[in-house]
Amino acid sequence: MSRNPCRGGAIAGIVLTVLVLAILSVVSLASLGVYVAGHWRVSGWDARGESTLETPFGSVRLRENDRVGPAAMGVPVYPGAVRDDDSRKLTTFRIDLGDHHKAFAVAAAGYRTSDSVEQVTEYYRRRLPHWMIADKGDGRVELSFTRGGYRRFVAICEEDGETHIGLASVGEPASN
Repeated sequence: MSRNPCRGGAIAGIVLTVLVLAILSVVSLASLGVYVAGHWRVSGWDARGESTLETPFGSVRLRENDRVGPAAMGVPVYPGAVRDDDSRKLTTFRIDLGDHHKAFAVAAAGYRTSDSVEQVTEYYRRRLPHWMIADKGDGRVELSFTRGGYRRFVAICEEDGETHIGLASVGEPASN
Protein backbone atom coordinates (compact mmCIF):
# COMPACT_ATOMS: atom_id res chain seq x y z
CA MET A 1 0.00 0.00 0.00
CA SER A 2 1.48 3.30 -1.06
CA ARG A 3 0.58 6.62 0.47
CA ASN A 4 0.30 9.81 -1.54
CA PRO A 5 1.68 12.66 0.59
CA CYS A 6 0.18 15.32 -1.73
CA ARG A 7 -3.34 13.99 -1.15
CA GLY A 8 -3.17 14.46 2.64
CA GLY A 9 -1.79 17.97 2.19
CA ALA A 10 -4.65 18.95 -0.16
CA ILE A 11 -7.32 17.74 2.28
CA ALA A 12 -5.61 19.58 5.14
CA GLY A 13 -5.48 22.74 3.00
CA ILE A 14 -9.21 22.51 2.22
CA VAL A 15 -10.12 21.91 5.88
CA LEU A 16 -7.90 24.81 6.96
CA THR A 17 -9.45 27.13 4.34
CA VAL A 18 -13.00 26.22 5.42
CA LEU A 19 -12.05 26.73 9.08
CA VAL A 20 -10.52 30.18 8.38
CA LEU A 21 -13.60 31.23 6.36
CA ALA A 22 -15.92 30.08 9.16
CA ILE A 23 -13.93 32.06 11.76
CA LEU A 24 -13.95 35.16 9.52
CA SER A 25 -17.72 34.81 9.04
CA VAL A 26 -18.36 34.57 12.78
CA VAL A 27 -16.13 37.58 13.47
CA SER A 28 -17.86 39.60 10.71
CA LEU A 29 -21.34 38.76 11.96
CA ALA A 30 -20.39 39.57 15.55
CA SER A 31 -18.89 42.91 14.46
CA LEU A 32 -22.02 43.78 12.47
CA GLY A 33 -24.18 42.87 15.48
CA VAL A 34 -22.12 45.05 17.81
CA TYR A 35 -22.29 47.95 15.32
CA VAL A 36 -26.07 47.72 14.87
CA ALA A 37 -26.71 47.26 18.60
CA GLY A 38 -24.51 50.23 19.41
CA HIS A 39 -26.35 52.47 16.96
CA TRP A 40 -29.95 51.80 18.03
CA ARG A 41 -31.58 54.55 20.03
CA VAL A 42 -35.06 54.51 21.54
CA SER A 43 -36.67 57.65 22.86
CA GLY A 44 -39.33 57.36 25.53
CA TRP A 45 -42.87 58.66 25.10
CA ASP A 46 -42.79 62.44 24.83
CA ALA A 47 -45.51 65.01 25.69
CA ARG A 48 -47.13 64.49 22.27
CA GLY A 49 -47.47 60.73 22.89
CA GLU A 50 -44.72 59.88 20.39
CA SER A 51 -41.78 57.50 20.64
CA THR A 52 -38.96 57.01 18.13
CA LEU A 53 -36.65 54.09 17.36
CA GLU A 54 -33.53 55.19 15.44
CA THR A 55 -31.50 52.49 13.66
CA PRO A 56 -28.56 52.61 11.24
CA PHE A 57 -31.07 51.80 8.48
CA GLY A 58 -33.72 54.43 9.28
CA SER A 59 -36.26 55.33 11.94
CA VAL A 60 -39.67 54.21 13.15
CA ARG A 61 -41.97 56.69 14.90
CA LEU A 62 -44.94 55.57 16.97
CA ARG A 63 -47.72 57.91 18.06
CA GLU A 64 -50.53 56.80 20.35
CA ASN A 65 -53.94 58.44 20.49
CA ASP A 66 -56.41 57.15 23.09
CA ARG A 67 -59.20 59.50 21.98
CA VAL A 68 -60.02 57.64 18.78
CA GLY A 69 -63.72 56.92 18.30
CA PRO A 70 -65.53 54.21 16.34
CA ALA A 71 -66.19 56.62 13.46
CA ALA A 72 -62.44 56.93 12.93
CA MET A 73 -62.28 53.18 12.37
CA GLY A 74 -65.13 53.15 9.88
CA VAL A 75 -66.84 50.25 11.67
CA PRO A 76 -70.25 50.58 13.40
CA VAL A 77 -70.53 49.68 17.07
CA TYR A 78 -73.18 47.12 17.98
CA PRO A 79 -76.15 48.93 19.64
CA GLY A 80 -75.97 48.69 23.43
CA ALA A 81 -72.45 47.22 23.46
CA VAL A 82 -70.19 48.45 26.26
CA ARG A 83 -66.60 49.43 25.50
CA ASP A 84 -63.86 47.53 27.32
CA ASP A 85 -61.96 49.88 29.62
CA ASP A 86 -58.51 49.10 28.23
CA SER A 87 -59.40 49.37 24.54
CA ARG A 88 -59.89 52.04 21.88
CA LYS A 89 -56.36 52.97 21.03
CA LEU A 90 -54.96 54.37 17.81
CA THR A 91 -51.31 54.01 16.97
CA THR A 92 -49.68 55.61 13.96
CA PHE A 93 -46.45 54.12 12.61
CA ARG A 94 -44.16 56.15 10.38
CA ILE A 95 -41.19 54.36 8.88
CA ASP A 96 -38.38 56.47 7.36
CA LEU A 97 -35.66 54.67 5.42
CA GLY A 98 -33.58 57.42 3.86
CA ASP A 99 -35.70 58.97 1.11
CA HIS A 100 -38.48 56.40 1.53
CA HIS A 101 -41.33 57.21 3.93
CA LYS A 102 -44.28 54.97 4.75
CA ALA A 103 -46.99 55.68 7.30
CA PHE A 104 -49.97 53.66 8.45
CA ALA A 105 -52.27 53.61 11.44
CA VAL A 106 -53.74 50.81 13.52
CA ALA A 107 -56.94 51.43 15.49
CA ALA A 108 -58.65 48.85 17.67
CA ALA A 109 -61.46 48.75 20.20
CA GLY A 110 -63.13 45.99 22.19
CA TYR A 111 -66.79 45.85 23.17
CA ARG A 112 -69.06 43.35 24.93
CA THR A 113 -72.78 42.68 25.04
CA SER A 114 -75.16 40.19 26.63
CA ASP A 115 -76.73 39.47 23.20
CA SER A 116 -75.81 36.20 21.49
CA VAL A 117 -73.10 35.73 18.87
CA GLU A 118 -75.86 34.99 16.35
CA GLN A 119 -77.65 38.30 17.07
CA VAL A 120 -74.43 40.30 16.79
CA THR A 121 -73.39 38.47 13.60
CA GLU A 122 -76.80 39.12 12.01
CA TYR A 123 -76.53 42.83 12.86
CA TYR A 124 -73.15 43.08 11.14
CA ARG A 125 -74.34 41.02 8.13
CA ARG A 126 -77.14 43.54 7.57
CA ARG A 127 -74.98 46.63 8.21
CA LEU A 128 -71.93 45.41 6.25
CA PRO A 129 -73.35 43.37 3.34
CA HIS A 130 -70.20 43.58 1.16
CA TRP A 131 -67.82 42.32 3.81
CA MET A 132 -66.26 38.85 3.76
CA ILE A 133 -67.63 36.65 6.56
CA ALA A 134 -65.67 33.72 7.95
CA ASP A 135 -67.27 31.32 10.42
CA LYS A 136 -64.31 29.85 12.29
CA GLY A 137 -66.36 26.85 13.43
CA ASP A 138 -65.57 27.20 17.13
CA GLY A 139 -68.12 29.92 17.82
CA ARG A 140 -65.95 32.71 16.41
CA VAL A 141 -67.03 34.81 13.46
CA GLU A 142 -64.80 37.25 11.60
CA LEU A 143 -65.80 39.90 9.09
CA SER A 144 -63.28 41.80 6.97
CA PHE A 145 -63.22 44.40 4.24
CA THR A 146 -60.29 45.66 2.15
CA ARG A 147 -60.22 48.58 -0.24
CA GLY A 148 -57.13 50.35 -1.55
CA GLY A 149 -54.80 49.03 1.14
CA TYR A 150 -57.22 50.01 3.93
CA ARG A 151 -58.48 47.04 5.95
CA ARG A 152 -61.24 46.87 8.54
CA PHE A 153 -62.14 43.92 10.78
CA VAL A 154 -64.86 42.74 13.15
CA ALA A 155 -64.24 39.69 15.35
CA ILE A 156 -67.10 38.18 17.34
CA CYS A 157 -66.86 35.45 19.98
CA GLU A 158 -68.55 34.24 23.17
CA GLU A 159 -66.60 34.26 26.40
CA ASP A 160 -67.76 33.98 30.01
CA GLY A 161 -71.44 34.29 29.03
CA GLU A 162 -70.93 37.50 27.05
CA THR A 163 -70.39 38.21 23.38
CA HIS A 164 -67.12 40.03 22.76
CA ILE A 165 -66.76 42.24 19.71
CA GLY A 166 -63.37 43.38 18.45
CA LEU A 167 -63.23 46.22 15.93
CA ALA A 168 -60.05 47.18 14.09
CA SER A 169 -58.76 49.11 11.11
CA VAL A 170 -55.37 49.26 9.46
CA GLY A 171 -54.43 51.73 6.76
CA GLU A 172 -53.09 55.15 5.91
CA PRO A 173 -53.37 57.56 8.87
CA ALA A 174 -55.76 59.78 6.91
CA SER A 175 -58.04 56.74 6.46
CA ASN A 176 -58.32 56.11 10.17
